[in-house]
Amino acid sequence: MNAAPAAPLMPAFMKAAEKRRERLVQLLILAALALLVPTMTKYLSWADGAGVLPFKPRDYTLLTVAGVTVMVMLNRPSICPPAFLMLIVPLLRVLDATFLQRFTITALGDHSVVVMSLISNFLVTFTTVLCLSAEPWRRVAMWVGVCTALLSAGGVYYEWLCFGAFTRIPGRMAGFPSDPNDPPIMICLMLSVIFTLNTRFWWNVVLIALVAPAIMLTLSRSGMAVFACLMLCYIQGNLRQHFMGMLLLVAISVPLAIGGVAILAQSSTKVGMVTNKDTVDRLKAIYELDFERIKSPERGKDLQDGWEAAGKKPLWGHGTGAGTSVWKPHNQIVALWIDIGIPGVLLYIGGLLILTFRCFTIGLRGGYCLVPLWLFIPCSQILVESPHYWFAAAVCSNLVYTGRYRLVLKAPAKPQAPPHLPLPQS
Repeated sequence: MNAAPAAPLMPAFMKAAEKRRERLVQLLILAALALLVPTMTKYLSWADGAGVLPFKPRDYTLLTVAGVTVMVMLNRPSICPPAFLMLIVPLLRVLDATFLQRFTITALGDHSVVVMSLISNFLVTFTTVLCLSAEPWRRVAMWVGVCTALLSAGGVYYEWLCFGAFTRIPGRMAGFPSDPNDPPIMICLMLSVIFTLNTRFWWNVVLIALVAPAIMLTLSRSGMAVFACLMLCYIQGNLRQHFMGMLLLVAISVPLAIGGVAILAQSSTKVGMVTNKDTVDRLKAIYELDFERIKSPERGKDLQDGWEAAGKKPLWGHGTGAGTSVWKPHNQIVALWIDIGIPGVLLYIGGLLILTFRCFTIGLRGGYCLVPLWLFIPCSQILVESPHYWFAAAVCSNLVYTGRYRLVLKAPAKPQAPPHLPLPQS
């Protein structure tokens, strides 16, 4: 007689639990955005240098890391070990700079400042991978990818419209990182994550239209090349399902691209009445697809010097920081070889090779992420220091490795065995 009214209460109880769960997911997304987007886009560093940040970046980082960690633990985390094992390489660099100190960096005034920067950067990177251990990691990755890409592109547009000056190279837009080569890396990595997780084709096309002009404004030759390769892979992957849409996009984008190059030729090649020869050469090389002029002789010399430096101490390297402060080879493998020697290179390349092999064995799941992960290696020397790089690698790892280890606050209670009943004959 008393059990009948309990039936209508069950749906209400389930709805309340679902609302609490959704609220926890939203708080996790907000915490991840607060930590990762300002750090990945380097807005936090720019705000601190510009004096618009009311507190120290260290305090902000520690606070947001603690908040993200708590929210991850409340959202049923399950660990993907390969995603964390790939962080051995940046961890080795931190340990080398902190304890061994085989190479001293005084660019920021004292070596301890560089060590604290490396530790803070690794802490954010570790938390980045930890965010993807929560149960709704796909939603977290999508929000972080979209917001990071839009903020990176927004900084470039903000500078192009003459509202601010961030770049350290005249004639090229850079946004908050101040290096024009950084925004294309961020945008391409985030696009690869979005292409991997979001199957809505036209939404992705709209996002491409929003961020592609920003890559052109940076005049980054490597960034444009990797972006073009990523677009070709995305077109090939969706050509059969959206053939007519592809034809329409080509008909619209080709005239826009030609017009954009013409605008850049008029607006970016002159500073006042003085012609910027480097910008002119970059535009001509990109527009005419002259691969001989696309190659940079300065970078070729830097790479040669880097190989010579790696040959002097091939086994253990010169120490963390040597590959980015003295030789600057603009090549991640060579820079890592100079820093921590052959073991670091083998761990780095081995992790990517295993990830690539696993991706190919399960039908190219997560394959879009592999494009920038590999193609930016001969173009940049700070990939292993970039949280957005390991973010894309972690997304790919979570897709291709299905094994998980769930973290729980307490083990579930074991069912009690029923009491032994006496036998009939007894």
